[in-house]
Amino acid sequence: MGHLSYTKNLPGVADVFLRDPGLYAPLLQFIESVMTRPSQLSKAEREMIAAHVSRRNGCGFCVGAHHWTLVAMGVDTETLDALAEGDGEGLSSGLRALLRFADRLTERPEEIGQEDVNALMAAGWSEQAIEDAVNVVALFNYVNRLVDALGIEAGEAYFRQIGKVIATDGYAPLIETALKRAG
Repeated sequence: MGHLSYTKNLPGVADVFLRDPGLYAPLLQFIESVMTRPSQLSKAEREMIAAHVSRRNGCGFCVGAHHWTLVAMGVDTETLDALAEGDGEGLSSGLRALLRFADRLTERPEEIGQEDVNALMAAGWSEQAIEDAVNVVALFNYVNRLVDALGIEAGEAYFRQIGKVIATDGYAPLIETALKRAG
């Protein structure tokens, strides 16, 4: 249901990226780094933050993609349910603190202050983990807006497929394809 003539038949956001690889290759490299590099935040925790931000923003495409990535990563049903309910009950106190921070950064970024960082550090997160979380939140606020503004939609079969790829290989296959096309 794309809103632009060239997005009407694109099955997913990966196809947007591959349509203009020269523009999106640096973004794809950034996504790979933010979501998969070594961090105090596990890859699953970063996917949970991405799903949470996407849910806050009402981006059904990204919610679906990250949900099925988490399923493919083996995240248990109780955790997925707690994440979907949005209240964080059933999640670790550290992850709940990160999700509250993600809400605030998404909805009222101008209000972020030292007290927010102090609360995350008190919850056990390092300064680097906090920066890593900020990058996930900022990245998915951007991607949610891109997907929604272009009218990108997909169904469960697409989400299951992309979720398996991301869970096993990260975002690297997409980067490789984009770099070859830009090449």
